[in-house]
Amino acid sequence: MSSSKKKVVELVPTKKTMVNLFKTNYHYYRHWVKYILSEGKIKAFRFVKDEVGWTGKIAVDKPEVDTAKKVLADYKTNTKNAGTVDMWW
Repeated sequence: MSSSKKKVVELVPTKKTMVNLFKTNYHYYRHWVKYILSEGKIKAFRFVKDEVGWTGKIAVDKPEVDTAKKVLADYKTNTKNAGTVDMWW
């Protein structure tokens, strides 16, 4: 009898490279910006807090940078969102 040996391939978790896009504050991020990004089908994003205060940056996974910029720009240029406050700069 011959025994066949199977090679076990270990899956190495890939480290995501996050790119800072815009500055915002945590209040805007928590209540609006993360929902705008998730509705735009952006999968990997987070808030990177500054050392002082409640301001920080919106960080997005490197392959999704252009898509995230487009989603945020489309939100600003949408006519029903014309009177809203600038939530990122």
